[in-house]
Amino acid sequence: MIHLVGLPYEGPEDFLRGTAMAPSRLRWAMESIEDYSVYQRRSVPRFQDHGDLYPVGETPEERLRSLQERLKPLLQPGERWVFLGGDHSITYATVAALLPLYPGLQVVHLDAHLDRREAFFGNRWSHASVIRRLEELLGDPTRIHTLGFRSRAPEEPERGTPFRVLEPLRALAERLAPPVYLTLDFDVLDPSEFPAVGNPEPGGVSFQELLEALQLLRGKLVAADLVEYNPLASSALFPAVTGALLLREVLILLDPAHDASVSG
Repeated sequence: MIHLVGLPYEGPEDFLRGTAMAPSRLRWAMESIEDYSVYQRRSVPRFQDHGDLYPVGETPEERLRSLQERLKPLLQPGERWVFLGGDHSITYATVAALLPLYPGLQVVHLDAHLDRREAFFGNRWSHASVIRRLEELLGDPTRIHTLGFRSRAPEEPERGTPFRVLEPLRALAERLAPPVYLTLDFDVLDPSEFPAVGNPEPGGVSFQELLEALQLLRGKLVAADLVEYNPLASSALFPAVTGALLLREVLILLDPAHDASVSG
């Protein structure tokens, strides 16, 4: 079974507020598109939508850890999950909750940014620090594969492959064994195709390249998140529809009926 859950959390330092509205906007846009994908020649499989989980706590760390604890009772071995952010910091909570089930989890990180700052505006748990925290959590930075970045702070170690996604992921997929977690920041797309993000970066990949790249992960994924869509950054309909199309493709990719078994 595939499960969907919204995590409408955004940190206090976010440049442009609005990512907390993304889960509801993506669900709404899903109503406007076909269930059938001409890219994968399959329809969206049956999935259970658990609604949204809201964090509690005074600090960003407390709020993210509250999401982690609220997710743990929902997660079961052999199930598949899609998480809708919210800003990118939610990925810490989701990966931390999944690790007891999949201790060998690897992360494919598609993003315009490295997200490896030690802290951002004093917040060590921000969307700009989430991958640094995940490296610490996993204890091995080589288990996180960053592709498509084109922005970097001087303090950030340059890990992964900049600018492109399809070619490096094709090479990576040959040696990438499940279980794999996909974290997809919408700003990996070029802003001419997806402008509705808080921190757009020119020079991103195309929608078509991203779709082709995602299909390389079939049979490897146990969970995925889609983060950093900001409905307030663009009043146009098409970013919501683009996001919904990507959600559809990820749901199909996660369908256990069409891939090999995944073990921890």
